[in-house]
Amino acid sequence: MTKLIAKLKTNRAAYKLEIHGKLDLPYAERQLPRGDVLHDGDLATSSDGKVYEVFAKPEKLLHIDTPSPKQAATVGYLLGNGHVPLQIGKGFLRVAHDAELEQVLPKLGVAVSQVEAPFEPDFADTGHHHHDHDHDHHDHRHDHDH
Repeated sequence: MTKLIAKLKTNRAAYKLEIHGKLDLPYAERQLPRGDVLHDGDLATSSDGKVYEVFAKPEKLLHIDTPSPKQAATVGYLLGNGHVPLQIGKGFLRVAHDAELEQVLPKLGVAVSQVEAPFEPDFADTGHHHHDHDHDHHDHRHDHDH
């Protein structure tokens, strides 16, 4: 299996690149170790130094119809609180298929259906977000050699 390690951030036309191959990958496999996410059409280098073109592989998603801005904001807020990767489109939201969300979201008055499509989240928790900001420094001494 090819291990992708870095996203090429240069313009494709700026350099003559030899593209070793094309990879169709679901969203979970397009997340790189340093938090970058590969999108459909991106170029990435692998651990062996080769360059690959990445394509977003269709996967099972929940398509949430949100015809009004209020519905989109309400659903987006709830999904964001759960750190659920979210794709935003005109009048709809998409998330990876989740049986619990499929049952709960219609209770908010939105239509939910299953689709098979590439998943390109606009907002995703890459694992680098922390809520614990407690910095209690009482009776905490720092010795510094200056």
